[in-house]
Amino acid sequence: MRVANNLLHDAPFEAFYLRGNDHVLEFNEVHSIMRETGDAGAIHTGRDWTWQGNVIRFNYWHHLKGPGLHGVVGVYLDDFASGFTVVGNVFYQAGRAIQIGGGRDNLVANNLIVACDPAALHDDARGLGWASNYFDGQFPWMFDRFRELNAGQPPYATRYPKLATILSDEPAVPKGNRFLRNLSWGCTRWFDVYDYWAFDFHGVTEVRDNISADHGVLRRRAARDPFKDPYYKDIDMAEGYVTTTREQEARNPKFPGNTFLAAPPADFDPVTLRLTMHDPALFRRIGFEPIPFERIGLQRDAWRPEVPARTLR
Repeated sequence: MRVANNLLHDAPFEAFYLRGNDHVLEFNEVHSIMRETGDAGAIHTGRDWTWQGNVIRFNYWHHLKGPGLHGVVGVYLDDFASGFTVVGNVFYQAGRAIQIGGGRDNLVANNLIVACDPAALHDDARGLGWASNYFDGQFPWMFDRFRELNAGQPPYATRYPKLATILSDEPAVPKGNRFLRNLSWGCTRWFDVYDYWAFDFHGVTEVRDNISADHGVLRRRAARDPFKDPYYKDIDMAEGYVTTTREQEARNPKFPGNTFLAAPPADFDPVTLRLTMHDPALFRRIGFEPIPFERIGLQRDAWRPEVPARTLR
């Protein structure tokens, strides 16, 4: 299915929930939703490895703020969602912009993320910590869904080859996620990596060619204990967590191949979607590709000769 050029706003819960394969969600504008719901996403999906090949691109997610401990996520790849492409989206004051919750083989690339709280990016290894019951036999939901579709065999494994080996390749480890060429500034933090001590984050995750001028760089648990990540108690509270600064990153870099700036590298107008680069050469150097802003949202056509002015609230 293709879902394109819609305007969705003012709702108590989510705009989209995605199930299935090879869907394309593009050129939509979503704002002012999840007004009564926390731990939710403007688009939400998860708990099925076989939902592969989905593309979320060139959408504008803005002014998202929900109640409760876990707040709101713009693109919420929850509970082991895998094989998604999230590219060319715009996030402005959109909660936690992009979250990968234990899944693998997801591509997050060329997104513009501005003034998001609490973070621009999120990756975790929940299957090795508080959600290990998905893998130790207590709650075999993921394995049951996989076997119902015989997803390790053709035709599933032909179209999505990594499904052929996923069950024998440490399925609880979030391997193969890539965060490339994303641009962010003004966010409370750039990257939250929860369950940081439970897995080899830098060994299995590719993070390069990103530009960040956010207030903090990396947030993780302070203690070197893979199982002390109490999700239901303090995942977004200060206790037990540390956030590294740009200065610490410069002294002891954990993210080589990325650029950390003290000031925003561009100006962004959330109404007109105009992006003005201060140093175009920097953007060319990381390979940041133009986002087709003019195609986002409602479009004039024979049935809609005028479109409403963009609302920011």
